[in-house]
Amino acid sequence: MQVYPTITILTCLFNPDLKIWKKTLEALSHQDYPKGKIEHIILDGGSTNGCIKIAKEYKNNLIVRKDLRNNALQRMKLGIEKSSGEILLFLESDNIIIGNKWLKQMVEPYDFFPEVVGTFSMHNTFNKSMPLLTKYTALIGVNDPLVYYLGKSEKMPLFEKEYTNGKVLLKKRNFTIVEFNASNFPTLGDNGHMIRAAALKKVIKLKKEYYHTDAFFSLLKNGENKYGIVKNKIIHYTGGDLNNFFSKRVLYKKNNYDNNKSRSYLVFNPSSTKDVFKLTLFIIFALTFVQPFLFSIKGYIYFRQKAWFLHPIACFLSLVYYSKSQIAYVIEHRRFV
Repeated sequence: MQVYPTITILTCLFNPDLKIWKKTLEALSHQDYPKGKIEHIILDGGSTNGCIKIAKEYKNNLIVRKDLRNNALQRMKLGIEKSSGEILLFLESDNIIIGNKWLKQMVEPYDFFPEVVGTFSMHNTFNKSMPLLTKYTALIGVNDPLVYYLGKSEKMPLFEKEYTNGKVLLKKRNFTIVEFNASNFPTLGDNGHMIRAAALKKVIKLKKEYYHTDAFFSLLKNGENKYGIVKNKIIHYTGGDLNNFFSKRVLYKKNNYDNNKSRSYLVFNPSSTKDVFKLTLFIIFALTFVQPFLFSIKGYIYFRQKAWFLHPIACFLSLVYYSKSQIAYVIEHRRFV
């Protein structure tokens, strides 16, 4: 008989989409998991749109820090420090878990393979009424096509039935155990990722802020590199249009990488021959449109969704926006990186 570990769910909040936030909490409330073993800490930055009222309806542990309104990283670190669960689940306000056994499915690899440090869903998904961008990012498995082509996406496109990143150690019907290394480590730590609390608290103990990819990369360097990839799904809601979408991606790059040279995990590492080669391929693909279009056709054959055909456009726009950002950075700093 499986013994279920205690889970602390951590959510950073600031004026989220209320309809999606409600669905996030509703999905959690329906979980077939011992209620006494679930703690949900919500770290709000002083929201004013009514989301706090909704959170209180579900009797969560609500922490409001208006002084940290613009610093979700410190809020999340505070939540980690205050957590009591054996397992941490990072669940954002735009994440909706699928099925009432999602939590049970996510902890199963821990029970089966003691060396597993973290788990995450193999696929993203969507509801038919959701925006085209939500559908597209779910179909390809990541919210940035460049990350997919760099091989840094943790999830698989929906036409993939097996997990192909990292070194596969074990395949079971409900999950796959994978070992990562520094060259193939994906962008882990957010949007439905689980991690052993003790291991994570150890690596962030002396850190002022919590960068999820850096923290998980520190675990890797400590030898904690085995993950359970669970064959279930989660929704990561993405609204807006492509221009707004990539503007946000560029802003994230600027704030978290261009202006922060202390980062240990690099989505693109200019010193990596592998990363440079993959970036070169992506540039060719994005400019010629052929490979992205063939990718779209392959996906559409498997799963009849028009959103697949956003892929060539998204690849091209990704190249344009990141190129403009990098050129501006080089000009500003008067040097090439």
